[in-house]
Amino acid sequence: MSDVKQDFIDGLFETARKNPGRVVVPAADNAEALEGIAMAVADGVLCGGILIGEPEPIRKVAAEVGLPLDRFTVVDEPDWDEAANLAVSLIADHEADFLLKGKLGTKNYLKAVLNRKYGLVPESRTLSHVAMAMLPTYHKPLFFTDAAITIQPDATTKASLVRNIVDVAHRVGIANPLVAMIAAVEKVNPKMQSTVDAAEVVKMAEAGEFPGCVIEGPYDLYIATSAEAAEIKGVSGRVCGNADILVFPEINSANVFYKSIRFVQDSWTAAVVGGASMPILLPSRADTAMTKRMSVVLAAAMTASKD
Repeated sequence: MSDVKQDFIDGLFETARKNPGRVVVPAADNAEALEGIAMAVADGVLCGGILIGEPEPIRKVAAEVGLPLDRFTVVDEPDWDEAANLAVSLIADHEADFLLKGKLGTKNYLKAVLNRKYGLVPESRTLSHVAMAMLPTYHKPLFFTDAAITIQPDATTKASLVRNIVDVAHRVGIANPLVAMIAAVEKVNPKMQSTVDAAEVVKMAEAGEFPGCVIEGPYDLYIATSAEAAEIKGVSGRVCGNADILVFPEINSANVFYKSIRFVQDSWTAAVVGGASMPILLPSRADTAMTKRMSVVLAAAMTASKD
């Protein structure tokens, strides 16, 4: 692993351990979620929490993955929507610090998060999915958006996605992230809306709308992540081959990229929701325990840096 990646990971854990918080999990009888929590407890970034769902399945899964329940409260609520609402209310009442999805679907989860009575989403913000990947073939952490929430963003919505993911990057120590607006080609083509949107967001950046970052594009994935590919294609820029952040044109491409990482040996991801007032973890139900562990670490680091 490169020194840049190792230093980043070490810093993430060091920051996260400053704020060992409490997690709340609706529909908690999910092996990967509870194993990830067990890892995070061992890491020193969690001190306990609340597990909501059917008590017996939760206890059974916890025993199977080696999660001691002495630091956790198990709450009986089998209904997914009610479990999600209870979890969000506990976050809003500061009885827990991090929200992690268990077995329930993203729709049930986000419906509760978006309920205005809980106050987790500021009036002026749009929620978006922010993922972080550590890949053996890339020289530093790679953040990207939006693989789970925003289906077909226009240029204005993409500007909100940029603000959310840059905010996450800032909070975990990346002071001036390099952002690539991803499309299939690097030239603006009126028939390809992704290239038009990318150019519009770059124009916004040139007007000073996104302080604390550099935004370029449209770039294809090669140009954004490979200096050699950028040189071959005759494209130059600060972001070429060195992107910290990829903004995908729509949910399909981002989701496929996110899920493809699972097939890359020695890689891992983490996922949170950007734009909320406190960290909300949003890995997939089928994600590995490692992804859920690192999502907790990422959220804890974000919270500690904000404090």
